[in-house]
Amino acid sequence: MSFTKFALTVSAAALLVSPALAQKSKDTLRVGVSQPISIVDIILNPQPQTTLMTSVVFDSLIHYDADSRSFRPLLAESWKRIDAKTLEFKLKRGIKFHDGSDFDADDVIYTVKYATDPKVKFRFKGTRYGWIKEAQKIDSHTVRIVGKGVYAPALTAMAISTPIFPSDHHSKLADKRQFGKAPVATGPFRVTSVNSARGVTMVKFDGYKHGGSVKPAAQVSVIKITPDPDAQTQVAKMMTAQQDMMYEVQKDQAEDLAKNPALKVTVTPTVQFSYIYPDAADRSGVGYFKDKRVRLAMFHAVDRKAMAKALLPKEVWNEPLPTSMCHKWLIGCDHDVKAPEYDPAKAKRLLAEAGLAGGFDVKLTVWGAAKAAADAAAGYMRKVGIRASVDAVTFGVYNRKRSQSKVQTFVSFWDNGGAQPDVNTTAGFFFLPGARNYNHDKVLSGLVLEGRKIYDVPARTKIYRKIFNRAVTEAYFFPLLSIPAIVVHDKDLVLQGGHKSPKGFLFNRINWKK
Repeated sequence: MSFTKFALTVSAAALLVSPALAQKSKDTLRVGVSQPISIVDIILNPQPQTTLMTSVVFDSLIHYDADSRSFRPLLAESWKRIDAKTLEFKLKRGIKFHDGSDFDADDVIYTVKYATDPKVKFRFKGTRYGWIKEAQKIDSHTVRIVGKGVYAPALTAMAISTPIFPSDHHSKLADKRQFGKAPVATGPFRVTSVNSARGVTMVKFDGYKHGGSVKPAAQVSVIKITPDPDAQTQVAKMMTAQQDMMYEVQKDQAEDLAKNPALKVTVTPTVQFSYIYPDAADRSGVGYFKDKRVRLAMFHAVDRKAMAKALLPKEVWNEPLPTSMCHKWLIGCDHDVKAPEYDPAKAKRLLAEAGLAGGFDVKLTVWGAAKAAADAAAGYMRKVGIRASVDAVTFGVYNRKRSQSKVQTFVSFWDNGGAQPDVNTTAGFFFLPGARNYNHDKVLSGLVLEGRKIYDVPARTKIYRKIFNRAVTEAYFFPLLSIPAIVVHDKDLVLQGGHKSPKGFLFNRINWKK
């Protein structure tokens, strides 16, 4: 968008602004997001925008410290391995849920049973909780989590994916989805309202004292998160002080908004990246991508360096392009094979070798902010004869099409399942049998299962090197761009998070300048 057009849009919107709405409060943080949020439930609704809230509403037994790359106490004060399959946790005393009830072993036992109940259906059930056999209560503040077998990333799963629900409250709900509309947890923020159209309101939980330096208490008293799929409307709200923060900002929007002296743009590298994933298993019946040469042709057609300069802010232009389906910071991420380089002549040659010298039609399915990358990639593909069109859908439609085998090629984001520090998440997500697997490579499936049985990190890393080398060699995936967190916010807001977070900031660490 040109600045002139942008300014006209904002000016028109400003005429509609009520003076009351334009007044900011240093007690409240107003945040704009692009996707509707119907429930705040880390188990039943593990989508990226929900994670913005669930990370500060819910607590797990332990916390993974991204900076030291170590596990730290949170709801548990200590833990130990009883045997190859069993972890024991000693729980902290005196912790309260948002409704004032006491946290104890019964809540842990209940949560684990709920998450592993075959009757309870939700995304990531198998990848996040499929390793658990049972939870055992030793006493009121001691529990054991028993695995079905040796599961090397067990601590990671407990730290990142396993929130603790209040047993007395949650068990009484006939419809468990109602819990996410008024969740009760132990985190630094409690949710006071959830509405898919109006958004989510969270307030500081004054009873939160157990996080310490691992997960500090909230700095802002109230957070109001409002969905609006129209980016221009959000931009107008930022320019007219109706909104304090805009998340998932595109480069051109950030550049225009930066011209406003009342606003600041914060760019933070993350572990997130965009990728292309063609249907090598031919689940969609399109046929072309069964041939590795066609997949490679698609990848060689795309100029990633040019895309980075076109789509990413200058602060991260010099960041290395991703070379595989994992980030080097993650435990077990290792590979020797480089991603295909930009080579349109080679792309055309590969298409001709595959009997497709005249090109072919393909639909790229994309959701959310990945559309810009999809549009750019499609443009490059068309230059070599791959007539790519972009099918932009909502996150819900995206998942439904994927599960129904209706996707020819994905263009999406990946952050290792909420930036879990162990690449087992990536490997299990894409290479084990299931709705997300569009390669059906049995060798990869076998290696994933093998890696899960090895606690020794160097030994596991050797397994994962085979996995990611094969994924690159067989051209199952093509990582496009490392994705920074681009956040436009009021100049008086101080954001803290770290590049290990896919969000680039943490709500409980945000505060207003004094």
